[in-house]
Amino acid sequence: MSVSRGVLQSSAILALIQLFQKSLGFVSTLILARLLLPEHFGVVAMVMICLMLFENIADAGNEHYTLQKRELTAEDLHTAWSFDLLLKSGACLLLILLSPLLADYFRMPELQQTLQVASLVLPIKALQNPQLLQFARELNYRPVLLLSLIQKLLAFLVTVTLAWLYPSAWPVIIGALVSALVYSGGSYLVCHFKPRWQLQQLTAQWHFSKWIMLRGFIGFCRFQADNILVSRRFDTAALGGYNLLRELSILPAIALIIPCSQPLQAAIARDKTAEGYRLRLSLLLLLLLLLPITLFAMAYPDLIVSTLLGSQWLSYSGLLVPFACFFLTFCLFDLLSNATLATGRSKLLFWFDLWSTLLVVAVLVLIPTAALLEMAWLRALIAILTTLALLLLLQRHCQFDLIRLSGLTLPYLLLALGSWQLTELLIAERPAQPLMELTLRISCYFSAYAITLILLTLALRHRILECQQLAQPLQHGLRWLRQRLEH
Repeated sequence: MSVSRGVLQSSAILALIQLFQKSLGFVSTLILARLLLPEHFGVVAMVMICLMLFENIADAGNEHYTLQKRELTAEDLHTAWSFDLLLKSGACLLLILLSPLLADYFRMPELQQTLQVASLVLPIKALQNPQLLQFARELNYRPVLLLSLIQKLLAFLVTVTLAWLYPSAWPVIIGALVSALVYSGGSYLVCHFKPRWQLQQLTAQWHFSKWIMLRGFIGFCRFQADNILVSRRFDTAALGGYNLLRELSILPAIALIIPCSQPLQAAIARDKTAEGYRLRLSLLLLLLLLLPITLFAMAYPDLIVSTLLGSQWLSYSGLLVPFACFFLTFCLFDLLSNATLATGRSKLLFWFDLWSTLLVVAVLVLIPTAALLEMAWLRALIAILTTLALLLLLQRHCQFDLIRLSGLTLPYLLLALGSWQLTELLIAERPAQPLMELTLRISCYFSAYAITLILLTLALRHRILECQQLAQPLQHGLRWLRQRLEH
């Protein structure tokens, strides 16, 4: 098999894994939102935040370490497995010891026991067979696909069943343990390698892993600082509502938009001489997808929340408006970060991540927020400003013409606003069923946007180079459709 074919097959398998996991995770979240209370979600959110912190600190970056080595030996695999087990076992023990203090600090008595049990996920994950790292190096993701399918399906069934029988935070904790046990245990069924305790290559791996651990901690602080402050300033139910609405808002980004933007990142790195143009075109493509989704979420927060989560979450539906802005910047920031790496400016990105994270934490801590909605808007505003800062920094180095990008984006933003107004006119009377109303509004809004987008792009293709590039796949699609209709 050629390398290019192997890469394509591996990418397809990884995309399938991602799609299955996120789809099942989305369905699980919607079901749990109707079975559990906001207080339960608050405890789960705090447990997962603590787990994420200690997992990031104890992340040795084994996959990145093995992929960058020219030759991978058995000693490397033994060391990677041993080092990861050592770090995560230490993190588990530390988390168990600190759980009473964390429960007191966050004023959640139930956090102590749930955190002690959930901390076992860390060493269980570390026990997975290190030969999976070699499979990734060889672009052999079929065993990972099989394990992931079984892991997520069993964890889903266990979590939902227990939540239906015993509504509390415990079903989610037990589901996480089942997920880790199934994946680690199953790895020994698909792998023949027998790991043993060995730290022969520890020094070499430590020089590599320490930077991975540092960047993981910085990323955690940037992403979870607002959740931690919400847990301190508001009650457990408020944390549950805040965290659930924020996760719901960025789920499309994690499940679909960011994975689909990988070819855009590859295109930026392909031709250094045209990196400015390619970056501008990539940002335009992404904005054409993000703008209508963001506007729709901002226009109908009550309808989306009541339909997807249930009426018990309507008191938090207003949070979806600032989190829609957060969703937009979340996707843009990911593309800009990867574009910075693709253009060979990794050091620049590291220092930007460090200083912007310190600024994010400082602003959230120093500016008081008396209401949950104020915290959400503050977080969204910070995300907008940091994304703009990275955009301006990249403009300075790549010269992708930010003013031209703004001019190209404006007509499509007006199309999205026009599609919203058209939807309001066509669906003036609200149907009795929220699901029916949401379906009608989605169909009308996105159909109007798609049709007007195609017409505008085709009309401008002879005047604007970027529209010419966008029109090519549209013309191919229309030609294929006309041929099908003729036959």
